[in-house]
Formats: sequence, structure tokens, C-alpha cells
Amino acid sequence: MEKLHHLITQSVRRSGVEPSVEAAKIVGEATTTLASLFGADLASHMKPLYIKNRTLTVSCTSSTVAQELKLRETEILDKLNLKLAGRLVDRIRYFS
Repeated sequence: MEKLHHLITQSVRRSGVEPSVEAAKIVGEATTTLASLFGADLASHMKPLYIKNRTLTVSCTSSTVAQELKLRETEILDKLNLKLAGRLVDRIRYFS
């Protein structure tokens, strides 16, 4: 199984899609992190969209939800970067 993982990793690097794959991992992990911090109900009103220049963009269904996100931004970033094993996200941009 390790050989398959190695082959896939090499193929992703050679094809040039590694940044896109990494971005998708970050967005997926952000979704999981928001659900663990806010609970499934409130997190369902937040949708991580993409990462660009180490900034995670999140769509919120209301300004109240965006405010909750802003209040806990440091906590979210700390937990997310811990799970990603590196400082891959520096800030969160949100809109409602």
C-alpha cells in the first residue's frame, strides 16, 4: 500500500497539480475544524471556499455567523495549522 501512495504522490508532483491538491486538503481540514469548534449546526452556516496567499476565504450565511468566526479566528487558525502540521494559513477572510 505504501508503494501506491508513493506512486500517487510522485504523479501529483509531476503533473503540476500539487498546489491544487494541497489547497483542497486545507479547505477540507478547515471544514472539519469549524465543525469541531462550532458544532455541526453553526458550522453548516460557514463554508470554506478556497485558500490563496495563505488566506482562507469562508462564506457565511449571515453577519452574525461572520462575527462568530472573527471572534475565534486565532483559535481556528491555531487548531487548523496544528492539524496541517505547519503554518499554512495566516488569516481568515470571511463574507456574508
